[in-house]
Amino acid sequence: MPTRDDDDPVNASQTRIGIGDSKPKKNAPLLGKIVLDRYRVESVLGAGAMGSVYRGRHMKLERDVAIKVLHESLAHDRKMLARFQREAQAAGRMQHPNVISILDVGESDGHPVMVLEFAKGPRLSDIINGKPLAADRIIKLVRQLLAGLAHAHAAGLIHRDLKPANIMVEMDGGVEIPRIVDFGIAILRDGDGEQAGGKLTDTGQILGTPLYMAPEQAKGDPIDHRIDLFALGIIVYEMLAGVPPFTGSAIEIALANISKDAPAVSKRVPGVTADPLLERYARKLMARNLANRFPDATEAMRVLDLITTDPALAGLELGLTDANRAASVVSIGSLPIPKK
Repeated sequence: MPTRDDDDPVNASQTRIGIGDSKPKKNAPLLGKIVLDRYRVESVLGAGAMGSVYRGRHMKLERDVAIKVLHESLAHDRKMLARFQREAQAAGRMQHPNVISILDVGESDGHPVMVLEFAKGPRLSDIINGKPLAADRIIKLVRQLLAGLAHAHAAGLIHRDLKPANIMVEMDGGVEIPRIVDFGIAILRDGDGEQAGGKLTDTGQILGTPLYMAPEQAKGDPIDHRIDLFALGIIVYEMLAGVPPFTGSAIEIALANISKDAPAVSKRVPGVTADPLLERYARKLMARNLANRFPDATEAMRVLDLITTDPALAGLELGLTDANRAASVVSIGSLPIPKK
């Protein structure tokens, strides 16, 4: 079962380190120092089980950055250190508008350091804040998130802790641009010749956030990129309902994700009517059975686009529309036109 940084059941969704985490620890050994000879550490952004995240400034370029520092105790773990460096190098190769890039990596005073772009704008969690979002807004945000995930997955990276607090929403000319942050506990798919699983160490610790954790991840079973799709499904549900599917302690939520389908939005939040195609879409993303989940982010994007361009076909593919009814609808470019 997942481990927690604290015992507060209300905050079961806010575990692990992330740029958006909201509980800075008092121990901030690099505060006020210069790291990697060019970044001044200015303030603490967050802290967690793996390390701390600081706001910094490139001294020559006068550019804000985020500086992630692995805890010194973990830095002595050779396996952890090697993985930290390997993942930083892999993530550093990612260049995508919907993913925060890694700019630099190194060591300062015995602390492994990762420097990332500084994400400006509110977290998606702050945007939702208990309020359902409009369907067209959800589609625009989710399509970009899928594009970012497709890019990361193609690079062999699995995020493993996707959640609204790890999505910053920037504005560009009045357009919302969601950007995925914190690949700090991401894993390289088959990166070390081992079958990818939930464990980062041999201690039995499972990394991730229970609220958004796929069943296979919560059980410590082998995982792949589809755990990120499951997490995105929970996020879509949350955008539709204003609240996530389940509440409770970390263990209760993890068990619910393993054993239960999400309740209908109308039952979870009486009075809220969700777009039926988007609700069914969220369910397919977060299907407990891997065979029923989208195989990859690209296929998930294709079906998401159908919700806008061809709702009848989207309903058929999502199992929401009666097949006979859908067959009577001709969509040029999507379905063949019967010969006369």
